[in-house]
Amino acid sequence: MRRETTSVSQEDYLKAIWELVQEEQAPISARLAEDLSVTPPAVTAALKRMTRDGYLRVLRGGRIALSSKGRSTAQHLVLRHRLAEKLLTDVVGLAWTRAHEEAEHLEHGISPEVAALLLKRFGRDSRCPHGVPLFGGMFRLRRKFGALRLAQAGVGASYEVLRVYEKDPRFLEFLDQRNLRPAARLRVLRREYDETMSIAVAGHASAPLHLGKPATERIWVRRLA
Repeated sequence: MRRETTSVSQEDYLKAIWELVQEEQAPISARLAEDLSVTPPAVTAALKRMTRDGYLRVLRGGRIALSSKGRSTAQHLVLRHRLAEKLLTDVVGLAWTRAHEEAEHLEHGISPEVAALLLKRFGRDSRCPHGVPLFGGMFRLRRKFGALRLAQAGVGASYEVLRVYEKDPRFLEFLDQRNLRPAARLRVLRREYDETMSIAVAGHASAPLHLGKPATERIWVRRLA
């Protein structure tokens, strides 16, 4: 695993672009500014530098496309992030709801040697605490398990949670309090006109949970037979 000589800022941009692609969102400047909490002019300047350095291209309409160099670098960066999350939760004992935020700081200091050792410890087929495979990401979840957003789930059917959106600590706390984490099983009871869903979570004895679309769009599931 050769480490690219990129700055921390460039690493953040490449990872953000790759994650937008994985989540089937168009990678454009406005979304990057929102995800990275930077100004639009800062994004424009960064994209110019990274285009010059051969990491990406800005296409007609403002859509950003990673070059093969940019894609490879982004994949290594994302792997380091997920390994950092696994280290924090599985070894250090940090709560899974805080792993993403802490890994954002730790990932930049992981050397290729340490990444290889962590990968050997956790295994290539393992997933991060939020359910994303170390390799393949959402592409693999869709291809192997037919992953879909909970918002798309059918009433009356049972599902397993595969992955949850990890960039909002308050959302993760919300899920944790309701036992809605990767591997949880649930059944969709009802869908209202406003797209609010009522679900029953296996092993959760309380009344059905009611989730609005902002929540159901951030949870990916697979249908159980």
